[in-house]
Amino acid sequence: MRLFVADNPNGDWTELTDGTERAVRVAAPDLAQARRVRARIRAGAADVSVILDVTVAVAPDFRLARRDVGSVDGVHYVGTVDGLAGLIADIETAGVADGVTLIAASARQDLRAVGLDVLDWLTIRGHARAS
Repeated sequence: MRLFVADNPNGDWTELTDGTERAVRVAAPDLAQARRVRARIRAGAADVSVILDVTVAVAPDFRLARRDVGSVDGVHYVGTVDGLAGLIADIETAGVADGVTLIAASARQDLRAVGLDVLDWLTIRGHARAS
């Protein structure tokens, strides 16, 4: 599983894992649509990683995370680091995407710190390779 963080609203992103395949970033309204998009892209090019945008609000508990979220389109997550890491592992297991790009739901979110915490969780459980 590859893990990226969005660096700014302009679409720049940084990979926290060590993927080597060309990455194609996609947005989808839900996980089912994301899985269909991945299948379509991978049918045309097997040597590409499909990376799903996931807007996140992460805090020590759900109530704190929820206060930072307004209206969000597309796949999103509100909750704890453990829950987010579990979602990302499920995305991989279900073949929804080959990785995710974390996008902050709030400017107050330290996205790189969240990404590194998630990466630690995924690496310990065998879902990611540290860079």
